[in-house]
Amino acid sequence: MNLNQLEYFINAAELLNFTRAAEKSFISQTAMTQQIRALEKTIGVPLFLRDKHHVELTTAGKAFLGEARAIVERSNAALRIARTAASGIEGELAVGFIRGFGQGDLNEILRGFHRSYPNIRLSLSSGNMSELLDGLASGNCDAVFTISPYRQRYPDLGHFYMKSFPLFAVVPAGHSLASGQYFEYNDLKDENFIIMQPEGRAKDEAEESMLVYERGGFFPNIVAMEGNPEILLLMISVGLGISILPEYIIRPYQRSADLAAIPLVKADGNAESVDFELSWSLHNTNPAVQQLIETVRESG
Repeated sequence: MNLNQLEYFINAAELLNFTRAAEKSFISQTAMTQQIRALEKTIGVPLFLRDKHHVELTTAGKAFLGEARAIVERSNAALRIARTAASGIEGELAVGFIRGFGQGDLNEILRGFHRSYPNIRLSLSSGNMSELLDGLASGNCDAVFTISPYRQRYPDLGHFYMKSFPLFAVVPAGHSLASGQYFEYNDLKDENFIIMQPEGRAKDEAEESMLVYERGGFFPNIVAMEGNPEILLLMISVGLGISILPEYIIRPYQRSADLAAIPLVKADGNAESVDFELSWSLHNTNPAVQQLIETVRESG
């Protein structure tokens, strides 16, 4: 068993099509079949059930897939670490992230980056979207994890799409909306809003205001602005207002007895969501930015 065989198996397991898996692996279909059979012989169990028209994983194949991915990932990480040590890559990388995102995916990404590039010093900061993008423009941040900005307003940014997060209307547990299964934006137009922005910005320039106006057609009645997610959720729980928040912010609080999070949907019934990405200035010359981009790409 070797790494090439594991990578061929992973491609075949994900695509469930030996022809497409062979193309992705840059080998012939015959070679793909031979390598998979050699792997199955080494392991001693069949990994696929296949005939001329159908391919599926066996129970053993499903169990083996996760382990194969982990082995390949650890091998790639070991190669990066060895190459980093040999090349002497070092320096500093200033990374910003939108408030509330530090609870989940960011931990794994930065842990993997630090493991691969231990000689690159990380400095971290958090802020709202405008603060982070200002940090890129000023050079105070090399790269930021944030909600996708309006492209026409930031033409000098590089972007790497990561994932989409569903949006929720977050209300106090005793609110009249708390028992709803889902809402559209228009269902919330008469509510008082607390938005996750620091004081001092014009309310109609806040990202949440623009989002509500763009998707719901109305400007929210903003009664408070708060940049700290924990304080914002506390304000909601005591009945000061409601908020529209992405899943990554409310994830740690979804079992709270004081809050109710109801999914937002579009008119067609599909979930409302926001795109999340890694952004950086195209004028930034810090070579460590590219290492971070590669880490994020491999983690996806």
